[in-house]
Amino acid sequence: MWVIDFESSGLHKSSYPIEVGVTNGDIEYQALIQPMNHWEFWSEESQLIHGIDRDELKIEGKKAFLVAQELNELLQSQKVYCDALEWDGFWARVLFSDNAITHKFELLDVRCLLESDDEYLSSFLARRQELLDSGDYKQHRALHDARLLWRALNPRSYYRLSQL
Repeated sequence: MWVIDFESSGLHKSSYPIEVGVTNGDIEYQALIQPMNHWEFWSEESQLIHGIDRDELKIEGKKAFLVAQELNELLQSQKVYCDALEWDGFWARVLFSDNAITHKFELLDVRCLLESDDEYLSSFLARRQELLDSGDYKQHRALHDARLLWRALNPRSYYRLSQL
């Protein structure tokens, strides 16, 4: 199971992706995304949450089209889950459409896995909170958020890791 998370320039219709993190528990991918010339919206409030500034993106970020290509190579034909399809889906569309690239994976909301099974949902929520409380994750950084979601969805991996 693949999980993806995006961080962004803000929560606005003109916002854009600035970081992506993906994991399936064995393989991970993370990239800061260099803003394209027409990506101008920036929220100082969002920067305070994720801790990434525009200068860092310009210097350390990968070109957006490279990130889109690399995601397609890694995730081709896979189902990929996120915890906020409205926003993660929006930023994925911005990343791919602004680079004239069709994404080759299916992006799904994790709720479709959780809604049909009350026991799994309760277990997921408890594991997620336990993982958050562990202090091992830096919230609002894409790969950390993807890891946390993946481990909360996959209890065997979590319990194996917690016994190390």
